Amino acid sequence: MKDRMPLYFFLSSMLVMVLFLAAIVQATRPPWKNYQGRFYQLEAQQEPNAAAKSAVLKTPATINQIILPGLHRVDRCTTCHMGVDDPTMKKAPQPFTYHANVALHPPSKFGCTVCHGGQGLGTELKDAHGDVEHWEQPLLPRSYVRASCGQCHTRGDIPGVPELTEGRRLFDTHGCRGCHKLSGIGGTIGPDLTHEGSTRRDPLWLEQHFLNPQKVSPTSAMPNYKFTAEQAKDLTFYMLSLTGEEMGSYYTSKSVIPSVTYGRQLFAEKNCISCHAIGGAGNKTGPDLAGVMDRHTADWLDEHFVSPTLVVPNSTMPAYDLDPNARAALIRFMGTATAADAQTFLAGRTSPLTAQDSAVEAGKMAFEHYGCVGCHGIGAVGGLPNPNSQGGQVPSLIHVADDYKKGEVEALIKKGKMPPLADPKKPAPPLYMPSWKGTVNDEDVKNIVEYLWSLRPKETSTW
Repeated sequence: MKDRMPLYFFLSSMLVMVLFLAAIVQATRPPWKNYQGRFYQLEAQQEPNAAAKSAVLKTPATINQIILPGLHRVDRCTTCHMGVDDPTMKKAPQPFTYHANVALHPPSKFGCTVCHGGQGLGTELKDAHGDVEHWEQPLLPRSYVRASCGQCHTRGDIPGVPELTEGRRLFDTHGCRGCHKLSGIGGTIGPDLTHEGSTRRDPLWLEQHFLNPQKVSPTSAMPNYKFTAEQAKDLTFYMLSLTGEEMGSYYTSKSVIPSVTYGRQLFAEKNCISCHAIGGAGNKTGPDLAGVMDRHTADWLDEHFVSPTLVVPNSTMPAYDLDPNARAALIRFMGTATAADAQTFLAGRTSPLTAQDSAVEAGKMAFEHYGCVGCHGIGAVGGLPNPNSQGGQVPSLIHVADDYKKGEVEALIKKGKMPPLADPKKPAPPLYMPSWKGTVNDEDVKNIVEYLWSLRPKETSTW
């Protein structure tokens, strides 16, 4: 045995040497170099003569790196995806294919991972696509890549991504914020969704969760809203867009300016025609909006939207909760609005708003904005299942004015309330009234109460 020890030592040394040499060869010829070699072969085929072909084929291999300080990332994707901005590569195989519409989002400014996901610093296939343990943002499925548009385009219509616009609308109209926080606003019954799009969540999981929450998460308190498959997909688009990532000023400034169409939609939703006329068509409580851009600057109108009574004392116009893009859209629409537009709005309510009406209108919007409809339903009709609560469901608020005083309801909104138990021995009901103190301001609380009081059925004569 002792005589064989030198032989074993020699053989093991040779094995180590072979492995060491193999590692050197692998390091000097990584897969990305092979991809670049194939790309230059494709590119050389388009050259007109042998000298030009030879020059292309002799191009040294190098890691292509895009540094994006505004996005806090470095992308090396174009090390392999070399044809993304080359129109002559439209018919080339992956990873060399030309990226359609790349002119709107050039890789030199946007990189790749902000839209597609993946790990920008990776140069191996699995690493780069984010298919590795602990990487939270793997490559998005192709059918969901457009969800990333919502990171910059946070408001208004997004051309080419109707699913994202509809997903946002469904989130608001179904009161999801009543149970889920989003950017610091919302309830605490469900998880915070501010970073939902960056939690390695499988889009299929999200779709199934919207279709049947308890099937995916048996202990989930989320009600089954009976969404269609299309609605579940729209909501998934919206969830994937919520990465909570800080976008630099360059990227936010490049977001789509809210269109006149979006402003027109807001004008109709806020029922502005109930107080304003356009070219004589409409109501006369507020000023006629024809030529309003000749009388006021855009900045004046923007300030007026934010705080009407500060700009025009004694104004009865509600202080709508509008973000800057929404205000800009309304201003753009008012600059083009005509009497013909007004006629299309007059099919709705045409009576002018009183001060009480304004409070009710603002309260209705606050009721929807803070997600109260998520549990109490549109119109506060209640009815959502709430196991082990008295009555077994979320109560209607239509008759709240018969049982409470306004001050009591204001205090209840701020303090929150657990529903009475049907059986003290069983688990607490999954849905409860969280404390909204510090989240909903006092004015909104008062307006919500006014809205609830307006829902009380009108007494009718019995003779």
